[in-house]
Amino acid sequence: MSDQQGGDRPSADDPWGPTAPHSSGPDQTPGGEPGPGYGAAGYPGYGAPGYSGYGPAPRTTSATAIVALVLAILSFPVCPVIFAIISLLLAKSADREIAESGGSKEGEGLVRAARIISWVNIGVVALAALAFVIAAVVAGVGATRTG
Repeated sequence: MSDQQGGDRPSADDPWGPTAPHSSGPDQTPGGEPGPGYGAAGYPGYGAPGYSGYGPAPRTTSATAIVALVLAILSFPVCPVIFAIISLLLAKSADREIAESGGSKEGEGLVRAARIISWVNIGVVALAALAFVIAAVVAGVGATRTG
């Protein structure tokens, strides 16, 4: 795009035109940009030697562990034994996934909680079923004696 004078060069009074390169010191490149190792004298420009600037990768929580815990909690009001058993299977899978991740995944506490809640759920359902059977037997025995 050309300017008002018809040439490819901007006019001298154009405030948006390119400026002449300048240098303000030995560590400066033309245009005023810092050169390599741009820190103050005696200090490295990019951090201490041997320091990469990045810490270890953040650990992520295992999605399988989260799903196992959610199913374990839902096993009380929704499908008691079925969700509890699925939660136990997912907890085992999540435990294996966490162990094989080499420390990049976490969620051991979620897996432990899912297992505890699932086994408590299965135990409560088993006790309720046992109580129902005992009540049915006692009611059946009482009905045969009176009749």
